[in-house]
Amino acid sequence: MADNNEPTLRNALDAVNAGRKWTILGMTALFVAILLLLGFFFGMLIPRLQPPSVEQGISIDVPTGAQSIQVTRVVPLKALWVSSALQLLFVACGTIAVMLHVSRMTRAILRAIESTRKS
Repeated sequence: MADNNEPTLRNALDAVNAGRKWTILGMTALFVAILLLLGFFFGMLIPRLQPPSVEQGISIDVPTGAQSIQVTRVVPLKALWVSSALQLLFVACGTIAVMLHVSRMTRAILRAIESTRKS
């Protein structure tokens, strides 16, 4: 190989490093967005978990409070499903980002190697 291969490969590796930084930044932004979404979701959910009271203007016709028991059993299960779905979304997006970064990195290095062989 010729002596001028090193700068070409160095430029390819620098481009890969810049792509890695953007991938990490994008994954961090996605994580923060999902964290905020879950925070807002659970913030709206907490009042729903509280048993209804007379001060809030809600009256229960059922003397045993069966409606209150039903609300406190179903809502946490729905919250679990939503948070699980968002976790799966985050993992899927992370996997896609890593796959795209690895393929871009490999393509950049192989192109740099090919360009040094043709020169």
